[in-house]
Amino acid sequence: MSSSLSSNISKQQIKQLPTLEELLQTAKETFRQNFGVEPELACCAPGRVNLIGEHVDYNDGFVLPMALPMLTLIVGGQRVGNDVDLITCCTDVDEPKRVKFRLFSLKPSEKPKWSNYVKGVIHYFMEDRGEMPFGFNAVIVSNVPVGAGLSSSAAIEVATLTFLEHFTGHKLPKQVSCLC
Repeated sequence: MSSSLSSNISKQQIKQLPTLEELLQTAKETFRQNFGVEPELACCAPGRVNLIGEHVDYNDGFVLPMALPMLTLIVGGQRVGNDVDLITCCTDVDEPKRVKFRLFSLKPSEKPKWSNYVKGVIHYFMEDRGEMPFGFNAVIVSNVPVGAGLSSSAAIEVATLTFLEHFTGHKLPKQVSCLC
């Protein structure tokens, strides 16, 4: 999202970020409150930083990325029909925090922009797999700061792809997975 770590993020703020266990608890509680059942699956992906080679990776350049202990986590469960009901608990993304859409209508949204990362992954996933046999409900939580150059958008994409692969039992080829 941003090319360098913001000087506004202090070591103290990083120490205060929620742990994986806290993120999982928040996600599960939010899922239960909104959907009335336990989530069936939880997947996560780390934030990352490029030690060298910023912005050359998508131009076939060389980079040296490093995963961070900051995570984006998605919990979810199957629902009847072809709808997706998606909630984010992230406070630093645009409104609305809940979005519903059909699997066959994955057009980018003006608002909320955060949902477009999920829609894009679903689009590529269905291009390879074919139509999904069911929709899903999901909750996304994260302690990866948005706009700090720590790949918060890549973390939501990888967490979503991992969720879809485990949820459907269909694994994408490596070259498609690398698009995240």
